[in-house]
Amino acid sequence: MIEYIYYSREKLDFPLNEKIYITNDIKKVNENCMISNSKEIEAEMYAPEIDFYIKNSQDSLADKIKTVETLYEIRAIKLDYATDFKTTKEIGNKLLLVGDQEQLAEIEKEFGEEFDLYFAEKGSVQKIEGTIGELKVFLNRKGKITPLGIDQMIWFDTLDFAYLQKGVYDPLKEGKDEVVKKVKENVKSFSYKTSISYDPDICQYKGRDGKEKGDICGDCADICPTNAIIKIDEKKELSFSDIDCQTCGGCVSVCPSGALDLKASPREYIYEASNLLKGKKILIIPEVMNIENIKASLPEKVVPLVVGGRKFLHEAHFISLFQQSGHQVVFYTNFISKGTKSALDFVNEIAQRRYGLDMIIVCKDKDKLQMYLEEAKEVEESRYSINEIGLKKREIFSARLSHLVGDKDLGVYKNQNEYIHYGKVVVNEQNCTLCLSCVGACNVRALTAHPEDNSLRFDASICTDCGYCEIVCPENECISIVRDEFELKPETFGQRILAKDELFKCVECGKEFAPRKSVLKIAEKMTPLFNGDEIKIRTLYCCETCKAKLMLKAQIGEK
Repeated sequence: MIEYIYYSREKLDFPLNEKIYITNDIKKVNENCMISNSKEIEAEMYAPEIDFYIKNSQDSLADKIKTVETLYEIRAIKLDYATDFKTTKEIGNKLLLVGDQEQLAEIEKEFGEEFDLYFAEKGSVQKIEGTIGELKVFLNRKGKITPLGIDQMIWFDTLDFAYLQKGVYDPLKEGKDEVVKKVKENVKSFSYKTSISYDPDICQYKGRDGKEKGDICGDCADICPTNAIIKIDEKKELSFSDIDCQTCGGCVSVCPSGALDLKASPREYIYEASNLLKGKKILIIPEVMNIENIKASLPEKVVPLVVGGRKFLHEAHFISLFQQSGHQVVFYTNFISKGTKSALDFVNEIAQRRYGLDMIIVCKDKDKLQMYLEEAKEVEESRYSINEIGLKKREIFSARLSHLVGDKDLGVYKNQNEYIHYGKVVVNEQNCTLCLSCVGACNVRALTAHPEDNSLRFDASICTDCGYCEIVCPENECISIVRDEFELKPETFGQRILAKDELFKCVECGKEFAPRKSVLKIAEKMTPLFNGDEIKIRTLYCCETCKAKLMLKAQIGEK
């Protein structure tokens, strides 16, 4: 296999690293290729940023040779970390056509006997369930709602809800020829990729009942433009449909804990890419922006980083790219998702307080891209490296933000954006029995138990302000949360003690076995129920072993 290949009809005016196979004759390429700069070469991955850099960079010859190699390496890293495997699904030939008589007559001609055709008038479609290959359409026929099972559907002037499922096409929006082509190709072979990875252990929706307060989370399902993510409220679980996913990444940027990630561009890939771009000015360009059509002279040190989606980037991505590179990052995009906007507002506000400039420069106008590339500054004191592998999203951001804040007091950030939240847990130590229900409820490890000194500790820089610790706490007036206020000062980072208690010693053997306040509270509640039975009352002050011995001894004595 050829790992890196560079193809061009024109001869390069400078050499490339010997790792890169260079050719101007496609016929000479007789092996499989991994990464290519050209679409004309059949390869596992196409890297258009390589030609974009070569044609537009103002770097020295030596830097160009090294950076071209780096761009190939970044793509190789993406291949290594990507887990978006292709799968296929068998699609039947049942096709529903929805439109007026003229439209139906015209489109019907395009399909022969190999399709089983069904027809419906505009306005008859009430609801659609399922996905391509197993769609269920509910039609209003003479006042009666009738379900119809089909595989695909062509609907002229489609209503928006139809696009929640894959397998519905509108000739007026997509073009008749294109729709007919898609429908026919799908029957022959329909393939799609797995798209979203999910860690249920840190999901802030799974298994969490907010009681009277409603859902603790579920932002991913709420923001999903299709039915790729659905909340199953009775189970408090999320249902994922890769086949319906558009791989936009919007769910990734709004997930507070980092339970979701793009399989094609996982967080580890962004980190490893930033590692290779130390000292460079990074220009982020989403694939949909078509880098081949962008015209801009790249000042020295500017390197393009092409990303698969434009909605998935979040605060941990941005601060990693900024600190690893030591420069302001330019993000060229004509669209910013809600989650990414929240992240940009947050990191830029903090960077303004610390350095007096934005961390990420957003450029939506191609005519201003050149100006922003020229203006992007080096921020030497921001440069900071950590090993992110194995860390969660919130932990990465906490560690990096701690370095940014340093020994400064940057004031209180009062959150006003929609998707990034921080809270400060306050515990009334007088009422806390160290039952640790709150620790079990906190799946980002902002609240932790420490048996070495029998304490409950809290790290405000990791807290997502979900409030679940407050909900599950069994004590009255014990836990409260100061919401959406983040103190940007050194004391915020790291664990601080919220409550502490000495251990109670078993009255039989002297073994320490539980927090003192917890034992005394249980004894206070249970003693009246034992009606003066001295043995049972004494067991309330015993460890598990002695409790069983006392009860057994009493039973033997009775017999």
